[in-house]
Amino acid sequence: MLALLAVVVQVVLVSFLLVLVLSLVWAPARRARDALRGALDGAELALAWAVALAATAGSLYFSEVAHFAPCQLCWFQRIAMYPLALILLLAALWRDRRGAAYAIGLPLLGGAISVYHLWIEHHPESAIPGCGIGVPCSVRWIEELGYVTIPVLALTAFAAVAALLALALRPLRHG
Repeated sequence: MLALLAVVVQVVLVSFLLVLVLSLVWAPARRARDALRGALDGAELALAWAVALAATAGSLYFSEVAHFAPCQLCWFQRIAMYPLALILLLAALWRDRRGAAYAIGLPLLGGAISVYHLWIEHHPESAIPGCGIGVPCSVRWIEELGYVTIPVLALTAFAAVAALLALALRPLRHG
């Protein structure tokens, strides 16, 4: 289920990125970009919170229900994701768009760790010494659809949160 949700989010993110790039040279893409921004206007923080909450719940499911022991890099990714669930909830409840500025560093840092974790999954010989303590960082507890592993799920969530926070940093159109 999480793998399918991740693929849907990845398709949405890639589509939005494609629209952004095309909007530089193509009027219909500009209209699509503006329509999407208008549809999201004011909801970005709540959506980012929902993604962070789902990612937090998913990671807790993997460790507490499925009994997958988190590796060192998984812990670092959790350190970047878990506070987002609280920060973004408060920002969304208070309708404080400054929350996007306060939080944006966490998904960027977490995404970088996820990218490194993916590298380690494919190149275990490149692991940092900490990855040898406990569960190796190259262990793939899941691999769905041929590529969706836990670091892919984390990277997808971090990318979605970062994109939504970047949109939230823009001033509201209607006030």
